[in-house]
Amino acid sequence: MNGIDMKKLYDGIIIGGGPAGLSAAIYLARAKYRVLVIEKEKMGGQITITSEVVNYPGVPETDGKRLTENMRQQAEFFGAEFMMAEVKELNPDGDIKKVVTDKGTFETLGIVLATGASPRKIGFEGEIKYQGRGVAYCATCDGEFFTGLDVFVLGGGFAAAEESVFLTKYANKVTVIVREEDFTCAAAVADQVKKSSWD
Repeated sequence: MNGIDMKKLYDGIIIGGGPAGLSAAIYLARAKYRVLVIEKEKMGGQITITSEVVNYPGVPETDGKRLTENMRQQAEFFGAEFMMAEVKELNPDGDIKKVVTDKGTFETLGIVLATGASPRKIGFEGEIKYQGRGVAYCATCDGEFFTGLDVFVLGGGFAAAEESVFLTKYANKVTVIVREEDFTCAAAVADQVKKSSWD
């Protein structure tokens, strides 16, 4: 393998250090592959802002930080390596693929993309401060925590409409705040919201 820096060659590079990326790291490292996990912001991903996790299989109750830190330690125990860096470019052609980061270029036989999701923020006062403690971005993940409470859903698109209907299973009252004159999603979906939770 002429011209390849073996210190920078990995069997697999995982881009993203959330639960999906950490799960991949555990399996690959345990199978004796040389693995590098690259995370841009914080190891653990979006779930780290969740103060109570009760729907993760096999874990009755924890929080996002503890859950993902345990996953990271488990992957590290099997030999996975970790790096905080921003991926700038991927060159997936050929047998040896390249991952270009702000901390150098790394070569690998395979790339796993586990970049997760990042909710679009609205920007209201207290939004960041109360993330995971009253401000949520996933009704199916956090709806149960709002049982018996009055809930506000912001948005008029498909996701907001669907989640507002789902929240009626738990909330005392669901108020939907839409910026436009009406919902921007399909009329059939909007009608379902209006019948069950319109305010």
